[in-house]
Amino acid sequence: MNKKSGFTLAEVLVTLMIIGVIAAMTIPSLMQSTAQQEFRAAFKKAVSMINQAVTLNYALDGRDATDYSTTNFLHLMTQRLNVMSMDGTTAMYTADGMWFYPTSGAIGAIKAPNTNCNANDSATPDNICSVVQVDVNGMKGPNRPTTSSTRIFDIFTIAVYPQKALPANVTMGEVMYMK
Repeated sequence: MNKKSGFTLAEVLVTLMIIGVIAAMTIPSLMQSTAQQEFRAAFKKAVSMINQAVTLNYALDGRDATDYSTTNFLHLMTQRLNVMSMDGTTAMYTADGMWFYPTSGAIGAIKAPNTNCNANDSATPDNICSVVQVDVNGMKGPNRPTTSSTRIFDIFTIAVYPQKALPANVTMGEVMYMK
């Protein structure tokens, strides 16, 4: 008799079942990690965009962020960013799908903007000219604010000082600068 070697159907099915179980356990954590890295990269981009808008405005018009209160900070951003649409006078959407919303009140531990921020002062919590919340992926979920540097969501807070924009608190800083 001629004997052929190979795998039986049962052996192949058991192997596929084991691979399926391993994939079911690892793929969700990989997807979550990928999403968090995307949110972090988009947050860095949002801070950079606001920094560029403030710097460009100062270079071209000689006006820094002290000239813009929270209510008219959108005017500065619409002049310097690629804005696709406005949500009334409170928020705007950029061409890359980010949603920017300047706020006038305190957000958690972040102080409310100082209506008399001083161009000569450094970036201190008492010299915030504007606070901007940004949803880095627009209307797509999860639409939750990031409150921890280990579990990152898609809404971040940025503090705008007279000549620069920075993460608004320690947690936002950890998210931005963490490797």
